[in-house]
Amino acid sequence: MLIETFEAGPADTNGYLVCDQPGGHALVIDAPLGSTPSMIEQARAWDTPIEYLINTHGHWDHFLDNAALLRATKAKFGIHRESAPLLALPQTRMFGLDIEVDPSRPDFFLEEGVPFAVGALKFEILHCTGHCPGSIVLFEPRERIVFVGDVLFAGSIGRTDLPGGDYETLLRSIREKLLPLGDDVRVFSGHGPATTIGQERLRNSFLLL
Repeated sequence: MLIETFEAGPADTNGYLVCDQPGGHALVIDAPLGSTPSMIEQARAWDTPIEYLINTHGHWDHFLDNAALLRATKAKFGIHRESAPLLALPQTRMFGLDIEVDPSRPDFFLEEGVPFAVGALKFEILHCTGHCPGSIVLFEPRERIVFVGDVLFAGSIGRTDLPGGDYETLLRSIREKLLPLGDDVRVFSGHGPATTIGQERLRNSFLLL
């Protein structure tokens, strides 16, 4: 499994290019503003076409480059059904940003309990609410890797002061769905560095309360 991180956009958001093997199958997990050219260049270096674009949730900083990536590739776009309506809201204006967002429409919806396969990669989808409606994480059990969007960060957790957020619900999602995955699981978040479930179980002050 190959993973390349692209930090971009006004909120320093992480987008990920992931493939099962060089010359195999690739997907993008979240598409922050300006990340498309670098992602396509890396995919070409791996000789691996981008087949899917997945948004972990429907907050603006994670999908500003959706349309650009979809125009430049033949990727199919997936998101959770509850997050899809957020794609059409003028979120950047709500945050005082003068950025026009090209529309993107999902080709399919991700659901908890329905596996999502990309080549040899078999992701389990977990619906982790509390930060954003329809927030999902993608767990690859064989590789022991999870992509969590803004649910969990190294030393912190996602915001719960935005519409649809709820602090207790977010903590419950983390404790009931992420922590049981195992301390060895590597965690790739929507912002900041990678971590592990074990590190966050022991050191994340939000989880020690």
